[in-house]
Amino acid sequence: MILGSVRSRKRLGEISIAAILVLVVWLIQLALLSKFRFGDVLCNLPLTMIIVWGVTFGSPMPKPTNDELRVSTLPAILVRQLLSGSPSGAIIGAFFAALASSVIPAYPFAYPIIGWTAGYFSLKNFNQAAFLCIPLVLLLSFLGEILMAVQLSLMGRHEVFSHLVMISFPEALLNALIAPVLFFPMRGWFEFSRWRHMSTE
Repeated sequence: MILGSVRSRKRLGEISIAAILVLVVWLIQLALLSKFRFGDVLCNLPLTMIIVWGVTFGSPMPKPTNDELRVSTLPAILVRQLLSGSPSGAIIGAFFAALASSVIPAYPFAYPIIGWTAGYFSLKNFNQAAFLCIPLVLLLSFLGEILMAVQLSLMGRHEVFSHLVMISFPEALLNALIAPVLFFPMRGWFEFSRWRHMSTE
């Protein structure tokens, strides 16, 4: 009973820190970064944080062993692969999407999808992960902008696609450049929480 309450208090503390972090990033985006435009392009800090969160914390599912792959059927392997995204990345994306829906006239479904997808590219066990996060953020930011453009065009805003390449690639480049600034403290938080979890066992 005591172990359950300590574990639940620790989990509640981690969720509270994540919620505060989401609000701080959102306020930085609104108060500071929205005023600094490079041409028509501005940095999308929430999208960058969603991607960095997903690649830092990754999927909670363990990688399948060779024996498991040999005895599994193809549909079972595909289902396992589909389910091995990042649930926490999707939740952080959903939080940011809820905040963004107060600014744009849509709920950006791209944010939770990108958060989930970032978990496939987990950088937990890489030494040079800070350098690897730059191309991942570039690629996933561009993918997120494409998904957002598809959603807006389905809502009747067809002019979005004409500006997609002109705006989304420079925005993805800006996101990739600031990704290490978010990655280092987030990786440190992950390493500290893993160390603390191992020391309490």
